Amino acid sequence: MQGSILSEAFTQIGITPPNDEHICLYSSGVIDSFDLMQLILEIEIATSQRVDLTKLIETKISIVNLKKIILGDT
Repeated sequence: MQGSILSEAFTQIGITPPNDEHICLYSSGVIDSFDLMQLILEIEIATSQRVDLTKLIETKISIVNLKKIILGDT
């Protein structure tokens, strides 16, 4: 479901998501700023909704927090 949206987004940008869904993708070096924007774009295309970047950067950019944003949880 939503997890598969993220899996597909990571596949589209050619990056393997980390096993630890709580680590910050950006500060840990899993993705850089360009990859982050590509990931967000893939999520927006797959869900037909805009990702609130303000909410995203208020916390660490982790898979757990991306799932919350996709689901609309805060």
